[in-house]
Amino acid sequence: MRYTLEIEPKPQSRPRFTRNGRAYELKDMTTWKRSFAELLKLRKPKRIENGSIFVSVTFYIYPPQTVSKIKTKSPVPNDQLEKIYVNKRPDLDNYIKAILDASNEILFKDDGQIAVLSAQKLYSLNPRIELEITKLEESK
Repeated sequence: MRYTLEIEPKPQSRPRFTRNGRAYELKDMTTWKRSFAELLKLRKPKRIENGSIFVSVTFYIYPPQTVSKIKTKSPVPNDQLEKIYVNKRPDLDNYIKAILDASNEILFKDDGQIAVLSAQKLYSLNPRIELEITKLEESK
């Protein structure tokens, strides 16, 4: 199953703690995860109930001006821009954590089912997330 979600990628934020030591998530992160989950639900995915799964995800991130113009006065076309890997913060694992948490109970029963994971982050003038999920065949 392949999904293209027109939502700007957002990395998982660090948990915050109350004075009593109780952990909570920032409101904007919770809102983003809810929006991501709603976009997924609109595509009516068939949830993988059991077995190992493979997830491949590409995060397209809006570039800073220094990258989109590559230190020249002429803008770089988007098709060439989408071949440039992002080597800046936020870390790739934080982006992954956010989408896997938001996909739980929608694409798969539990993110513990993920046996193989492939991810990359690229620049694009059209920020989005491309997600592919496949059930792995069990060897007998």
